[in-house]
Amino acid sequence: MGGFERSTYTPAVLRVSFTGAPAAQAASPDTTRQGFLDITLIPPQGEIVGKRVQISRTAVASLLQVLYRQLARQESLEVTNPRSASRQLYDLLIRPVEADLRARGITTILISADAGLQGVPYAALHDGSTYFGIRYALSLTPSIGLLPRVDPSVMKPKRMLALGASEFSNLAPLPLVPQELNQVTSGSTAEKYLNRSFTPQVLLERAGAPEVTMVHLATHAEFLPGGVSQSKLYSGTEPMSLERFSSLRQRRQGSPLKLFSLSACRTALGDPSSELGFAGLALQAGAESALGTLWYVDDVATSAFFIQLYRFLDAGLPKSEALQATRSAFMNGQVRLIDNQLIGVDGNPLLSNLGVAAQQDWLQRGLQHPYYWAGIQLLGTPW
Repeated sequence: MGGFERSTYTPAVLRVSFTGAPAAQAASPDTTRQGFLDITLIPPQGEIVGKRVQISRTAVASLLQVLYRQLARQESLEVTNPRSASRQLYDLLIRPVEADLRARGITTILISADAGLQGVPYAALHDGSTYFGIRYALSLTPSIGLLPRVDPSVMKPKRMLALGASEFSNLAPLPLVPQELNQVTSGSTAEKYLNRSFTPQVLLERAGAPEVTMVHLATHAEFLPGGVSQSKLYSGTEPMSLERFSSLRQRRQGSPLKLFSLSACRTALGDPSSELGFAGLALQAGAESALGTLWYVDDVATSAFFIQLYRFLDAGLPKSEALQATRSAFMNGQVRLIDNQLIGVDGNPLLSNLGVAAQQDWLQRGLQHPYYWAGIQLLGTPW
């Protein structure tokens, strides 16, 4: 695995938002004319670029629904067809500033998105040549003002807290969680808590310790309508409300976590009321960035994805670039099944002793479909 080339690193902010239509158009029976998408590119240097596309929220939501359905069923996204949902959403959200992104050599994009646009699987949008999440490193925030002020040049020693649960009383087991915890902590100074040792108290107390810089959770979670008060994380002993994460802000005392990751979570597929689930988690935890999934993927694929991603982080890639490299590894077939092992980019196993899981048809076919790699979303700072 290659290292990170900082000399070519060029981040920018892309703001995407809905704006209401002028009064003269608001009364029009043609709903496709009742509103605009405003797209603003803020480069590190030079003039800000602003574009406007005339389209309704309803039309965007309809395209998004089609794309989510194709992803959930692992159908072809029909990227050779300009009328496909993936291509149309790209044309609406990205195409207006595409030439500016390329002319300015942008490598990393922080997307600041309005409600209704936060659940877009940006990595799965296609320009006719490749996917947006393969061409660019991406991160998402609901508001630039919510981001902590961080100097990306300041590197802290990495100390990880990894917690997971593989057994539940009323939920499907996650048998690969023990392997996942072992793998993600193999290259770092880490604390590890599995099943009964993973309690809400341990999570809050240890994640609040100033020496801990990264937290990785491998367990079930539910992000439900009503925000963090109605959403649950399942520890190894009992479920806990995400509201309790608010205490981490005070515990960290101005030293935010670098990264808060949650794998194996469950969220409503494309439900706009769950859009801020992960951003809410990151903000409640007082983290600079959070990693979570837009949809539920089989635990084999999810565990393998996070393990490979941490290997890229260990190699020195910033968070959004590590995520981009992991997507590319999945899409290009570099993460592959050999006998009963999933092998990573460096030729070493990500997961072993898969047994019956390795015989599943989808795993035999490979993990190239965007369903397996486009739903892992980074929120907050991209570095």
